[in-house]
This record gives sequence, C-alpha cells and structure tokens, in this order.
Amino acid sequence: MEQEEILRQEAIRLYLQGVAVKLISEQVNRSRQWVYKWLNEFKEGSSDWYKTKSTAPKTIHTKTSEQTEQLVIDIRKQLQNKPYAQKGAISILYEFERLGVNPPSISTINRILRRNNLLLQPEVKRLKDTDYPTNFSNVQQMDLVGPKYLKGGCRFYFCNIIDTANHFAGVYPITDKSAKSVVTCIIDFWQNYNVPDFLQMDNELSFRGSNRYPRGLGLLLRVALSNSVTPIFIPPAEPWRNGIIEKFNHNVLKYFYNTQQFTSFEHVKERAKNFSVFHNENHRYSSQNNKTPKQLADEMILKDPLKVEIDLNNKIYIDSGRIIFIRFIRSDRKLHLLNESIIVNPELIYSYVVAEIIIDKFMLAVSRNGTLYHVFYFPMSLP
Repeated sequence: MEQEEILRQEAIRLYLQGVAVKLISEQVNRSRQWVYKWLNEFKEGSSDWYKTKSTAPKTIHTKTSEQTEQLVIDIRKQLQNKPYAQKGAISILYEFERLGVNPPSISTINRILRRNNLLLQPEVKRLKDTDYPTNFSNVQQMDLVGPKYLKGGCRFYFCNIIDTANHFAGVYPITDKSAKSVVTCIIDFWQNYNVPDFLQMDNELSFRGSNRYPRGLGLLLRVALSNSVTPIFIPPAEPWRNGIIEKFNHNVLKYFYNTQQFTSFEHVKERAKNFSVFHNENHRYSSQNNKTPKQLADEMILKDPLKVEIDLNNKIYIDSGRIIFIRFIRSDRKLHLLNESIIVNPELIYSYVVAEIIIDKFMLAVSRNGTLYHVFYFPMSLP
C-alpha cells in the first residue's frame, strides 16, 4: 500500500476518534484542505475511497475527418480574436462541447494545429533543482507586475495572487507598491476566496518590511502572521521559483493589458475584475483534469475566508508565528536574509536551505531536506 494511502486512512481514523481537523493535519503533515478532501471521499461510502484514482484516458479516437480538422482550425482562429481567451487544445475541446459536437482528443487537436502551423511554441522550462524545498501545501503565490502606464502618464502596477492548488486568481491594479496598497489586495482576495497556510512571494521591499529596520515586522508580515499565514520568501533573483504566478503574470499582460485600450485607472480596475472572473470561470488546466479554477474552488469541502475586519491604520501586534526564507548557500558559506549574513556549516555549500524565523522562540532554524543544521538566537522587533 502506498504511503499516501496509509496517511489517508490514518487521518480518517483520527477523525472518527473525535480529533480536530487542525490537529489531524499537523499529525499527518498535510494541509487542512487535504484532510477535508479525503473526509469527503470517505463519506461518499466507497470501500476503496482511500485509493489513488487512475487518470488514464478512457476514450481513444483513431480517425479525423476533414470536417473535424477544419472546425478545429476555425475555432482556433475565432479564439485568437476573442479577448482574454486561451487558444490551446483544451480550450478548443470545450468549444466543441459547447457547440454540441463530439470533440477529437487533445493530442489529435495538437496534431491538427501542428500540421497547419497553428501550434504555439512551448516555453523553455528551467531544470528544477532536486534539493529545492517544495514540501508546502495550501500555498498562494503573490507578485507585483509593473510599472505600467496609461495615456497621460498615469503609472500603476498589477498585484496578482493565485492559489497554487487550483489556479484561482485575483488581479488588482494599484497606483503604488506600498505595503498598504498590497495588503489591501491580499485582504480582498482572502475575504472573497480563502485564507492559505502559506503566502509565497519574492523579496520585494514592501513585502518584507524596511531596510532601515530589517528585523521589524512590516504591515504585510503582521497581517499574514495575525491570520496564521506563514510568509515564504523565495531566493533572490530566482523568479521561476514562483512559477505559477509568473506564468499567470504573463497571461495577464498577454490576454488583458496588451489587448485593449484603457481610458482611466478606474477603467483598468473595472476590467481587471472582469478578467479575474473570466479566468476563474473559463481557463482550464490540464494539471487539474481540465477543470476551471472555480470548479475546483466550488468542490472545496470547507473554505476558510477571512471574516475579521482589519484596520490598517492601527498597528497589528504579533507575538508568535513563523517566517520562512529559502536561500542558496554559495562557497562563502553565507546565509543572507533581512540585510544580514550568517556563516553556516560547510556541508551546506551549493545547496538550498530553509531558514525559518520562529518569532515567539526568538530563534532562527536552518535546515536542509528536513535535517536541522543550525539554531541561532534571532529576535524580531515585535512592538
């Protein structure tokens, strides 16, 4: 039996004993959403509820008619002229279904597109490092795009947020990169969707706080920590570590910003809401069985949207929580974070480490692949 199947059974066993979901998620080292998912599978009554389902295709198409090939070409050209729309094989397949026509397979659609020079060139992907930490679940990624400009010199940015599990996303135009502007977007996304366990981002100054007070907790960190969200900062100059939001940023520019004329900043904000809704309700991802973000979001057993009101004009006091920095250690053995450098074990050279600030313990723990190497005294400025 697979290890994952054992964990699923153990989670349900604990649930039937009356253990709270939060404690179950901690004991099996999985997210609360994971626990609720398998609880729902269990409640459906199937004897093999805990087993991993096969994703193998059940239908094979062998012959493509000229009419079907022409329809694929026509749909592709229509999608190219449709604002916000994706143009790939999955989108074409769902257009077939919308028209009430039996669709060819995705591989057949791609072959037709390739024969007619309509297939998009695949993006060059970077090789992933085998030791890069990826054992985080219930993660949202966030990023800033810009500056962008409107006629008349109006400058603005896009603050984009996306759930890495189901690609549910929000696009928020803001006039500046201040922490208050960014946090306003985060609060709106959490209120209308869900509060994550982790918020992953790059090392933008407004995200982490201040260069003048590097150990001070900035507004974004305080809002996250006060809602039991652990911030994760990816390594500097490695944007591909936030690959899901980076791809989404590209789509925002390609299908939204570059496709229309805006008359004002308010116009951009209005259209950005429409684009977010369109993406969540229409964009289909092969990684999630071709379901839209909204379809998967609607299947979530229990959402945990932000319910409390947060007054950004009053200081948010913090006395616990964690902040995670993922860093690459070079030959100088220096761990760089919050404008400080710490010398680490030579064994960590040329590898990625997880540097975790545990606020209530005044401690910085440095680990690699689950093995703890260092514990440093590291108090943060909490007032």
